[in-house]
Amino acid sequence: MANFFENISVNPKDVQDLKELIPLTINQDEDFNKYTTLKKVKNGDPVAFIGDMDDVGVEGGGCDPVYQEVGIVNSQKRWELGSWNIPIKICYEALNGTIAEYTLKTGTEIGDLTSTEFMTYIIRPALERQMMRMIWRFGWFGNKDAKHITDGGVLTDDVKKELFTTCDGLFKRIFAQCAANAKQLTAIAANAKTTFAEQKAAMLVQGVATGIVDTMLMDTDSRVTADSGSMIMMTKYMADALHWDVKKTYHEQMEWTTIFDGFDVAKYDGVNIARISIWDRFIGAYENSGTKLNLPYRMVFGNVKQFMVGTDQDALISDLDVWFERKERRNYIYAQGKMGTSLLEDDMFHAAY
Repeated sequence: MANFFENISVNPKDVQDLKELIPLTINQDEDFNKYTTLKKVKNGDPVAFIGDMDDVGVEGGGCDPVYQEVGIVNSQKRWELGSWNIPIKICYEALNGTIAEYTLKTGTEIGDLTSTEFMTYIIRPALERQMMRMIWRFGWFGNKDAKHITDGGVLTDDVKKELFTTCDGLFKRIFAQCAANAKQLTAIAANAKTTFAEQKAAMLVQGVATGIVDTMLMDTDSRVTADSGSMIMMTKYMADALHWDVKKTYHEQMEWTTIFDGFDVAKYDGVNIARISIWDRFIGAYENSGTKLNLPYRMVFGNVKQFMVGTDQDALISDLDVWFERKERRNYIYAQGKMGTSLLEDDMFHAAY
């Protein structure tokens, strides 16, 4: 049985109202919708593309020309949606002896938590935050074939694989595309070091971070750099290294602007940069061997319309179904949904890792 508020006992000298609890400092997560494009789709729905016609115009002229056949580049991919669900049960006995005991009903209805302050001020807000992080986790770090580090994967050994296996996330698709087309990848040597201390030391050599970003900008497809909506999304690890290098190399400060909570942007050589710290927190929590992190320095350059997340619902976050079951005298919370990811155009981004 989960034990809520085990460190905040019921005692006349202790706080007696849940509203008096001071929330711990909680990381402000970035707005998921600012870094992806949400699509309402069904599983198996197509995404079709049409491109350029074959080259035309050859040497020659006059009578009896030789006619040639031409084609037009085209392709199609389909959405793959996976299912997720959130099943939670709570017994009122988990609150006994804690501050939350003050919020319990009395008599026969003591077990019903559905309209209590505990449900309103503690459970719902905490669960809604975790549901948004679930969307980040599936959307960017999902992997239907997730493996632990000891099994040859990148997932921290004590992390549940089912936290990631709903669908393949955007990073997995980006890695696969870069493996198929090396021109879309700028390698970051620091990531290959054997410990995080060595990874950090290698990145904080003067000229390294700026050199990586400069190389990426030079090697990126001109269609991406010409797109006014393109930006470089990077981990905070990478952003901090770049900030440090700009200061050391050019004796200038990178000015970060907070557009709103959890959305920090800057410019480098005229290109917009977004610092996405939730990536760092996930890497540290879920892709950590204990000695090194998996690709802590990573960047993706492109328009957010290229990074698509699909669901068959009107929104990624489903409504919560909350009820009290009188037979079992337990409270239940349930939500479910489907989601998947897709790259709009496989060659319209550049990555560095």
